[in-house]
Amino acid sequence: MRQLCRGRLLGISVAIAHGVFSGSLNILLKFLISRYQFSFLTLVQCLTSSTAALSLELLRRLGLIAVPPFGLSLARSFAGVAVLSTLQSSLTLWSLRGLSLPMYVVFKRCLPLVTMLIGVLVLKNGAPSPGVLAAVLITTCGAALAGAGDLTGDPMGYVTGVLAVLVHAAYLVLIQKASADTEHGPLTAQYVIAVSATPLLIILSFASTDSIQAWAFPGWKDPTMVCIFIACILIGCAMNFTTLHCTYINSAVTTSFVGVVKSIATITVGMVAFSDVEPTSLFIAGVVVNTLGSIIYCVAKFLETRKQSNYEDLQTQPGGEEAQPSGDQLPFVMEEMQSSVFGLYLDHSSKTDTQRSSRMHTFKSQGPPSA
Repeated sequence: MRQLCRGRLLGISVAIAHGVFSGSLNILLKFLISRYQFSFLTLVQCLTSSTAALSLELLRRLGLIAVPPFGLSLARSFAGVAVLSTLQSSLTLWSLRGLSLPMYVVFKRCLPLVTMLIGVLVLKNGAPSPGVLAAVLITTCGAALAGAGDLTGDPMGYVTGVLAVLVHAAYLVLIQKASADTEHGPLTAQYVIAVSATPLLIILSFASTDSIQAWAFPGWKDPTMVCIFIACILIGCAMNFTTLHCTYINSAVTTSFVGVVKSIATITVGMVAFSDVEPTSLFIAGVVVNTLGSIIYCVAKFLETRKQSNYEDLQTQPGGEEAQPSGDQLPFVMEEMQSSVFGLYLDHSSKTDTQRSSRMHTFKSQGPPSA
């Protein structure tokens, strides 16, 4: 029972950390794009991957983390995950450029439905429960309503937003499949993905001239902009790890729903800080319906978890009525105490009877005392 509670606490903690890092990264990237006109997104992606690869390699060589050395067999195990990870991060950055932050968040809220459908096809773990299915459908309807209330974005942003959702869902499902097929943990997965993707991203950053034109960017003279840029790199590394860890511990659908919970704060910040979307009635109605679906999902998953834990508790209990609580053992203890006392009494009585019979025998042999 203690291990079960510890596992639940770890899963909740990782999910919260993933939501915090993901929301913070979205806001900071939007600041770079909107406030500072920073358009070198391939450079951000390249530096994030290379920072993770170099840091994990250094920690591995120092013996601080238990990660196997990079090799072809290890790279082959996570090849699909590495490709989808690179593709989804690229599409995410491009959709952030063409969409408002609230509209981008609404697009991401369609992620649970796509993840659930791909998960049923790939993982073949059966259909979801009615509560989870209802929550996903309500959330998607809310996203469609909000999208109808904001058609001011770039058409290319909408295309990349749809592709980002599809690729991100496949990426999460593939992570869950890799966690079941291999014995490696999320840290090894991030290490392999970072080392595999870094050479390709370096080539892309030079091919897109981001690594060349970034030297002439005037924003490097602003310390605030530099701090935000560095924070995006570090938070991106942390978000990638929590994405893998949350999917390993929980599931792909749960990881996708974490973004739904944190998106309320992201939408608020996007409307207040950037003023790039008007809060129309359709948009607000869509956000409300979307949030309602998120709440239903949390309740449905809580009921499923409690039902599963109750079933596991019944499985671990001994069969029959032999397993009684400690309080029910008191009569048996009292019986043992009574039998012990009764045994001592019998022993004392037998000794007394023996002494009495020996005295009577002595009295009879000596006769009565003389007068």
